[in-house]
Amino acid sequence: MKVSRVIEAKSVTCAYIGWRNTLQLTVDGGELNITLDESSIRSIANVLNNKIVELDEEKAEEARKLAATESEEAESETV
Repeated sequence: MKVSRVIEAKSVTCAYIGWRNTLQLTVDGGELNITLDESSIRSIANVLNNKIVELDEEKAEEARKLAATESEEAESETV
């Protein structure tokens, strides 16, 4: 079965996966329930984990830049 539907929601307020492998996403204005097989669950987990790694790397880079900027400012104030 092919499903072609785009659902736009502002934000997910709750995520839950039940014992029948139903992913339940609570969003502003409603709820989305998707029944998944094991390979789909693993695929989603892989995509999410990769995104989390990417976000963490971006935050670490921003923190390094900020620390370098603060260090340069502190050095220039002492000179």
